[in-house]
Amino acid sequence: MQKIRRAATYYTDRFKQNQWCERCFNHLKEGTPVQLDDGRETKKSLLRKLKNDSTPEEAWVQCDQCHDWNHQICALFNGSQNSKSAAYTCPKCYLKDHVNNAAKGAGTLLTNTAVKGAIELPHCNLSRSIEDGLLRTLSKAYEKVAEARGSTVAQVEKAEGLSVRVVSSLEKKHKVREEMLARYSKKGYPAEFKVTTKCIVLFQKIHGVDVLLFGMYVYEYGDECPAPNRRRVYISYLDSVRYLEPSSYRTITYQSVIAEYLRFVKLRGFHTAHIWSCPPAKGDEYIFHCHPSNQLTPNDDLLCAWYVDTLMKAKDDGIVLETRTLYDEYFKNNAVNPDTGDMYDPSNLPYFDGDYIPGEIEKIIKGLKEEDSKRDDTKLKQAPIVNRDSTQRAEGKRRGTRSNPGELVNQARDKVMNRLDLILSRMKKNFMVAQLLSDEFIHAVEKGDDVSSWTDSRSSKQSEKGKNPNLLNQEGKKLTTSPDNVAPGGNWKVVGDTKDHDPIMEQDCIDTRLQFLNYCQRNNYQFDELRRAKHTTIMFLSYLHNPRAEQEQLIKDHLNIITHAAMCAGPPGCLSSNCQRMKQLFGHIKNCDVTYKRGCKVCIRLFILLTKHSRDCNSQKCPVPYCDRIKERTRLLLKQQQAMDDRRRNAQNDRLKMEISHETS
Repeated sequence: MQKIRRAATYYTDRFKQNQWCERCFNHLKEGTPVQLDDGRETKKSLLRKLKNDSTPEEAWVQCDQCHDWNHQICALFNGSQNSKSAAYTCPKCYLKDHVNNAAKGAGTLLTNTAVKGAIELPHCNLSRSIEDGLLRTLSKAYEKVAEARGSTVAQVEKAEGLSVRVVSSLEKKHKVREEMLARYSKKGYPAEFKVTTKCIVLFQKIHGVDVLLFGMYVYEYGDECPAPNRRRVYISYLDSVRYLEPSSYRTITYQSVIAEYLRFVKLRGFHTAHIWSCPPAKGDEYIFHCHPSNQLTPNDDLLCAWYVDTLMKAKDDGIVLETRTLYDEYFKNNAVNPDTGDMYDPSNLPYFDGDYIPGEIEKIIKGLKEEDSKRDDTKLKQAPIVNRDSTQRAEGKRRGTRSNPGELVNQARDKVMNRLDLILSRMKKNFMVAQLLSDEFIHAVEKGDDVSSWTDSRSSKQSEKGKNPNLLNQEGKKLTTSPDNVAPGGNWKVVGDTKDHDPIMEQDCIDTRLQFLNYCQRNNYQFDELRRAKHTTIMFLSYLHNPRAEQEQLIKDHLNIITHAAMCAGPPGCLSSNCQRMKQLFGHIKNCDVTYKRGCKVCIRLFILLTKHSRDCNSQKCPVPYCDRIKERTRLLLKQQQAMDDRRRNAQNDRLKMEISHETS
């Protein structure tokens, strides 16, 4: 699955609910039925050829008083929830009635029908910590501006109406990709890593309306996760739109969100944070659909500098102890572990979902297999000149001169590690490592000591482990640690079990950044204009404000009924009315002419439940309708995510090739 680009030719079914690009269309066989997402079948010859060049017309809504028409986006009208008979008053008539009522002494108009805003979304420990830290940082910034201008803080323009919320928190298992697992499973490498993914967003109330400005997806690998990911966090994707007011506080606001997140996970016992600095490739979007046309995408150097500045500020606040690169952590000094003397191999590298390393390892292993296959074919064709097994030759270079070659170096080094070394040595700056807790804490964790009530000293001496505290500090200045957020004595009191006491929050449209991007694309929710960003945010908030606790209990009850009804033979053995009703819904979803893709509410609700069932179902032949097909679609979505991650990785490699080409020319 991939995005059909603008002005490209594609094919669709008669309902325009399934699409194929030209490449996928050519792979379809003439005599084989084509399976649609709703379970129906069609033929290749019945698919219609279209061009992706149309601009969807904006929906309209008519005022009930003056009968003028307004764009639903401009009117901030929720067309998906409000039926055709819903009353609507345009802004002009609303203000007119407000003035008339005030003149008559009737008071102001009732506003209890207003949409709930971002501030009404429930807080959690993480969101409250980030928001409080952000407000503290901004207060200091206001004081600096006031001091520079010679005015009072009250006279300084402020970034007001900010709200930070965690809108998704999901526990899942990140599976290791095929080639990596096949090559290193004998060394005890795990097949999967338990991880908690979270989406952190920032809103600002602009002109009285909430606007979604910033989003960040993070991966938290806790203490129960096996090495090498244990107690590490990975900042996977972040994205923003340039509507924050005043704009002079945009950088400090977004950087503060990242720094306060690092502060929070540090206190929970995570000792290392990882960042891959990679700007989006042309035509790709990370989280928000359609950015403003005047918003420039930073190049590689600018984005790296932005992250470096963020980590340096966090180091200045005592949040980060050391900053270094992934290359210096694992590849320096011939990739030898200074603690054990053993050589690192790919099984020692942190393995994060969507990161550069997993995809590149897959590519390298496949390349090595192809080389070995070609070498074996050549050996079969040629008679051996010397009776010597070439597979026993030592790999590596010799130290010394031709007359005195000396000893072999890199003799036992892993081939995949050698290739990674060659690649990463040219892009060190893009892979940043921020150490949050001391080496003493990390060693205690590795030994299995009890760190549940650890007190970490920020002045503890760091061991030499390929670390250079000023490596990411491009200006080379010494940074001091601010004591404001440190316990007395310069120590951090760490809750060392990494347990997350915030509730799990599943949101189908935002659990992954690809789901949110697809959700916005499917509904034409865009951020390219402020009016569109306001409307998109209102629709998003409307989705989030559905009662969660009641929903979760209802969902559990319905999932039990679905499982029962799928295996139950019905009367006379079962007389449950819920069972019979669910069987009727099964029949409806199979025979419905409208389907969930064309807006059938019954199909939509049932498919949401079936999707939740398939996520936890481990049965090979599940009797629940569409379970197997939904699993297959989930697998395709995972492939789509991996394809997008690979495009991101390939773009990084292409930039490296261009730099090398530029240097050689």
